[in-house]
Amino acid sequence: MKFSLISKVVFLCGLFISSPAIAVDWDFHGSLGEGPTKHKRYVPPVANPLFNETPYITTELRLIHQYTDIAPTFASTGGNINLYAAEVRVALTERLGFIASKDGFANANFKAGLEDEEGLANISLGFKYAVHSDAKANSIFTVGVEYEPPTGTLVSSGIRLQGNGSGFVDIFATGSKAFGKLGLQGSFGPNIAIDGDDNSSLFHYSATANYEIYPNLFPTIEFNGYANIGNGNRTAGDFEGADILNFGSTDSGNIALISAGARYVVNDNIRIGGNYEAPVTDRKDYIDWRTHLDMIISF
Repeated sequence: MKFSLISKVVFLCGLFISSPAIAVDWDFHGSLGEGPTKHKRYVPPVANPLFNETPYITTELRLIHQYTDIAPTFASTGGNINLYAAEVRVALTERLGFIASKDGFANANFKAGLEDEEGLANISLGFKYAVHSDAKANSIFTVGVEYEPPTGTLVSSGIRLQGNGSGFVDIFATGSKAFGKLGLQGSFGPNIAIDGDDNSSLFHYSATANYEIYPNLFPTIEFNGYANIGNGNRTAGDFEGADILNFGSTDSGNIALISAGARYVVNDNIRIGGNYEAPVTDRKDYIDWRTHLDMIISF
């Protein structure tokens, strides 16, 4: 059954945290809030919402719109994809958090060769843990893991863009350090296809810089890369899906993008962001350029 692994993980976690022999210091504010161990500066990245996970442990809802203009060199010779998604994060303790960073509804419009399609993206869920957190030094380092079951329904011309194979396991590390008004963040890790014949595996890496030029306004520069570490055997093509999509291509490669945007902290509970992003490598896969808009509601 498709959700049997998830059910087992949830059941075992429930047994763990409900055991009377284990004392859990619940803290739904996580890394943020008042107190000597709590961080005050929280400026999450805008681009690459799926893989560039914030190292902070938070309780929040992140609403996202991603628009991708399809490259004319892609098989469809152009078009666009709109993704509407909602990420959920729940701080369980000051250092442990639950994350569900992938879901949503996608609308794909292709210029030629492929049928227009709309459907659900895969979901993902997992946990992350801050192995280092120093509020006084404005530094934090976190590791985590997510499982992405093949729950998506996005299919075009018989090619499954989501919901194929046995899903993925994403293992990541992410850290942040602030120097006055300057904030830096980096993350990396492999996204491994459980069934390597159906889907491609990649190694993702990100670097983000933000600087407060005006109270609560932080322009951002972000760099995101996706490197092939395992071709699929499902689609005979020299392109891959980078983040949201996966074609299971037999000839995947490496692609890197750079973006410029801004994050505005309205208050402790609301943060909004937007950016423009484009590839800096000769290889574009299906991405000509893209934009992100989001709103983060913290609890």
